[in-house]
Parts: sequence; C-alpha cells; structure tokens
Amino acid sequence: MMRNIAVIITVYNRIDKTIACLDAVFSQREKYHFFNVDVYLTDDGSTDDTLKILQPRFSKEPLSILSGSGNMFWNGGMIHSWKAAIEHGGYDGYLWLNNDTIILPDLWSELQEADEYSKEKFGKGGIYVGSTKDSLTGQFTYGGFDFTSKWTLKDKFLYPNGSFQFCQCAHGNVTYISHDVVEKMGILCEQYLHGGGDHDYTYLAYKAGFPLIVLKDYVGICENDHQQGGYADFLSMSLKQRIKYLYSPLGFNLHNTLLLQKRCFPYRYPFVWLMGYLKAFFPKMYFKIYSQCRN
Repeated sequence: MMRNIAVIITVYNRIDKTIACLDAVFSQREKYHFFNVDVYLTDDGSTDDTLKILQPRFSKEPLSILSGSGNMFWNGGMIHSWKAAIEHGGYDGYLWLNNDTIILPDLWSELQEADEYSKEKFGKGGIYVGSTKDSLTGQFTYGGFDFTSKWTLKDKFLYPNGSFQFCQCAHGNVTYISHDVVEKMGILCEQYLHGGGDHDYTYLAYKAGFPLIVLKDYVGICENDHQQGGYADFLSMSLKQRIKYLYSPLGFNLHNTLLLQKRCFPYRYPFVWLMGYLKAFFPKMYFKIYSQCRN
C-alpha cells in the first residue's frame, strides 16, 4: 500500500548542508517508490540567501518552503513546518530531518519494515528512530537511548545491531512519527526554545505506550555538534555573562531543561533548578559534581 510521508525540516543558514540534505532526499526516489514524499522546510530568517538559492534549484521538486519569524530556533521551526504539513492533510507519517543529516538509501525500506512490524506487533504505528554516524570515523552520533538512572538521567545509546530494538527516548535528527502517534500526542510542545522538544515528545510517547523502534542499521550521516565542552570559556565569563548564557537558547538553556523536568521528570525539578544556579554561581563545584554523577 502506498504511504504518504511529509518530511519536516527547519533551517537557519548552512545553505551547503541544506542543499546536500535535500539532494539526498530527492535523489533516492527509486528507493522509496512505495512512498509519496513531500518536504516542508521552514527557513527561519537565514542571512545566506537560503530562500533565493533553494527556490530555483528545487522548483520541480515536492518542496514547500516556508518563512519563519527569525526567532523560532529548531523547535519552533519544526512546529511551523509540521503545522503546514498537517494543514495539507493526508499523511500517514512525518519524518523529522535535520538539515545537517544526509539520509542513506536504506532508510525508506527500513521505515516500511518498521511500520509493518509495529502494526503487526502492537496494532498501531509508532516512532521509528534512525541512527546516524560520523562520516569520517563511522562512530554513532545520534539516535535512540534509554535512561539508566531516574535521578541523574544518565543514558545509554542503542546502537544499530541488525534487529529492531526498543528505546525510551530519541534525538530528532532522522526520526519518523506515525499518524497514530500524532492523533493522540499532537505535535511538538510550543514552549521549548530551540532543542529539547524531540526528547520531550519521544519520551512522552513512550510513556503513553507507543513503541519507539530503533531501525536495524544506520540510516544517516551526521556529525555530532553537541559535544560537551566549552567549560573553560564558561569559567572565564563574568557572573552576569554566565547567568545570561545559562538561559540562552544557544547556551545551557535552563528554560528548556526545567521544562523537560516539569513535563517528564517532575520529581527532579527542584534539584535541577538548584543545580542550574550552582552552575552559574559556582561553576567549578558544579562541573565536579556533574562529572561524578555521570560516571
């Protein structure tokens, strides 16, 4: 049976990565002949002529380019694209795709197999999590994971092993959300600024009883640009700068961290609030405690 899929993307600059991402999608038609694939892309105020470049280059492709406010960041831009897809209607599922991710051709057959497996085993569609790897090292970068501690939220990634695995939470780099999930869960929470919405959505879907299925093999190439680091720079900031960075959507983003606790792990909220300010006022002490808790 033919399935209709909406690919959901948001971008801000990085035009070269966006072109490579879209080229990969549209060049794989023979691999997804059993899908109708439309792409909804929100450009959130790019300053590198993203709109001018994309429109003529992909004018013959099923690509809807939307304009954002310039302050949407990842979460808001994905919501903007997702709402446009839902307004169009008729989709069996929605594929979150980061514009720095190059999908591999086997993605499509794996999605089809996962959907059949989910409906046969659970009687409903679920969330199908794609794993990505670094182009140079081949090492795992993003995908599905489980929490091994309810207090520290220390996590354990599930690496592709040739069979379907079930996880509790996932990154949104290349992740498929079936229509069954959207009918009950809606879309991403609008309160998030930049990141965090993907973890919130997938974990709450897991808690609601939907299967989060890690696809059998790697289905994307993506570098890890969220490596922990920059502590020396943070330590060198003034207190005022540290507090500002603590709340910045592109910094430690305490707003999102607290929102995730409130919605998913409410028992951790007071502890995380306290640790957030410990990070700003006594950063050396915080990082020492943090490293001990994560080991």
